[in-house]
Amino acid sequence: MRAITVSSWGAAPTFTSTHPEPSSSDDTVTLKVLASGLHQLVRAQAAGTHYSTKTTTMPYIPGADGVGETPDGKRVYFNSIATGGGFAESIAVPKQSVTPIPEGADPVVIAGLTNPGMSSWMAFAGRVDPELPKGFTVVIMGVTAISAKVAVQFARAKGAGKIVGVARNAKEMAAIADLDERITLATDAGGTDFSSLGDVHLILDYLYGPAVVALLNQLKSSVPTQFVQIGTVAGNDIALPGAVLRSKNITIRGAGPGAWAMSQFAKELPDLLDAVAKLPDMELTVRKLEEVDAAWGNKKERTVFVR
Repeated sequence: MRAITVSSWGAAPTFTSTHPEPSSSDDTVTLKVLASGLHQLVRAQAAGTHYSTKTTTMPYIPGADGVGETPDGKRVYFNSIATGGGFAESIAVPKQSVTPIPEGADPVVIAGLTNPGMSSWMAFAGRVDPELPKGFTVVIMGVTAISAKVAVQFARAKGAGKIVGVARNAKEMAAIADLDERITLATDAGGTDFSSLGDVHLILDYLYGPAVVALLNQLKSSVPTQFVQIGTVAGNDIALPGAVLRSKNITIRGAGPGAWAMSQFAKELPDLLDAVAKLPDMELTVRKLEEVDAAWGNKKERTVFVR
């Protein structure tokens, strides 16, 4: 079958038309893959730098999730994060790893945006105090990332009245129409001016690093503020003065597998898929498996591979 494979960790993925068909068992279902997204997670798995691929044998087929068609013609979302396999014509996955997609949903949208959308959806489902006030204010750090753009939509759907975006690229941030305010990060992110912020109920952080320290130091919210750490694009560590936590009403949590349980994700998945299906255009790029070289070389492109 046609597939994208990695022959050794660190090697560039390549296209092949002669990969063996997947083997099946009574506990699995073999799907015809319709679409599978090239997420940042998938890039890390293909490079061998993600913990989930440490025991994987070669050759390895990347692809952590996607949309497939069952033998009886049903379209389902599949999760293959533990084994890969999405970037191929067919995949065999455990029967419990498939969930029907909404009727009429675009497989490309589901495959391209469910993984990015998981971060903020699960933050709201399991890491944010549900008693947010009506019309709450949320600050989204790193708002130009695809996951954060989806978070903007989910925050509005959850009732946000004011959404403040924070990012380095002012032009790209200006194109996000659903933001109510925008703060451009300074060249030295730690020197960013956050003084325009008033009351903030929630911070969804995809950056971490110096900008977060600057934000929390300058925060003058008169209401309780929930800080939820999701991504570490700008740094893995911060040095946060203890006085910030003693002098301000801030609750700090993380959102990711481990902070929430996979059983909780499974319960939330049908609603997440329904919400993803309704998202506005996020400029996904559709490519055939044969176009792996062009896709892998363009990290700004949000690629979805199709048959």
